[in-house]
Amino acid sequence: MKICPLITQASIFDDKELLFREVDDVEAAVDRTKNASSAEDKIFMNPQAKAQAEKTLVEELAPAVGVRFLAKSYRGQVECLGELCRFHDGVRECRFDRLLAGEGSDTLGRLAEMETKHADRIAELSGGLERKLEEIASLVRTTADEKQKVIEAISLTLDAKTDEIERKIESGDRTLQSFRDEVAGWKGTLSNNLETIESGLGEHRKLVRELSDNHTGIIQLVENQKKSIEEEEKKRRVSEARRLNNAGVMAYHNGQYEKALELFKKALELDAAMTEAYNNLGLTYTEINEEEKATEAFKKAIQLSPELAAAYNNLGYVFYRLGSYEEAIGMYNEAIGRSKDSSSAYTNLGNAYYKLDRTEEAIDAWKKALSLDPANEKARRNLKRFHAEVR
Repeated sequence: MKICPLITQASIFDDKELLFREVDDVEAAVDRTKNASSAEDKIFMNPQAKAQAEKTLVEELAPAVGVRFLAKSYRGQVECLGELCRFHDGVRECRFDRLLAGEGSDTLGRLAEMETKHADRIAELSGGLERKLEEIASLVRTTADEKQKVIEAISLTLDAKTDEIERKIESGDRTLQSFRDEVAGWKGTLSNNLETIESGLGEHRKLVRELSDNHTGIIQLVENQKKSIEEEEKKRRVSEARRLNNAGVMAYHNGQYEKALELFKKALELDAAMTEAYNNLGLTYTEINEEEKATEAFKKAIQLSPELAAAYNNLGYVFYRLGSYEEAIGMYNEAIGRSKDSSSAYTNLGNAYYKLDRTEEAIDAWKKALSLDPANEKARRNLKRFHAEVR
């Protein structure tokens, strides 16, 4: 009897229709496999096999059923498929037969050697596993002993702390009782002094009523005194500011411009509404060529006193020095509008017109300045420059 290794392995697939079929079930197998077309159904069939002259029952059924063998039982007699099997070579020799006949002994030897090594490895792993388990058991026992010692130490500490807490509770009870005794003593003292307090309170109430009756007069008196003090303080500050401003004017005329700036600033600290101090401050900045600060000071003076012609005239002069002649003319006209007899404003106006080559207007302005103040030497010199007639 010839037994194919694939057949013996395939017997476990008794729920498939790929490898074997019993004789009594052949017709049913043929019917079930007529429509089979997938490569899986013919996995063990040789697609290069040729038809034989005399076909056996296996050869007739194999192409249709797609099985490897046909037998009465997969435990009984077995017929080989021959070249229909993929494991036959070109001379119709089974590769498994050749392997078992020629190389089988070596293969079996190697298998036996592999089994021996496998058994040795299993034994080695088993021994190693036992050693590891013993080490783990030893470590667990050691850890358990250490934990037990820690637990015992914690238990002793807790006992000590419990005793200490109990002692503190007893001490607290004694302290609380002492405090209660002190409170009782305070209560008795307060009870004894209560009548005295109530008597003094009655006197205080009487005094409060008297003060309430005179409250309005007292408030009025306080307000009047406060107002009087504030007015006196304001007068003092204004007086001091004027003194500082006058001192600054003297320093300005003496050419001490830094000292003049300091005095004017102190005057403004005492009296922030002192227009004269802002105007003088602007003049001083003009002399030291700080036109931007001078402009701010003159604008502040104009803001405080919009009718102050001198501030407009001085601001116009700053614009004149900066070369802004149109703006200077505007400021000079503002000054003339607020003071018709300002000879200085007319002189400056003529100078600005002259810078813009508006000669006729300049001559008229200088003549007006000289008519208002015959002693105005600046206007007189400017007119002589153009040989104008002075009347």
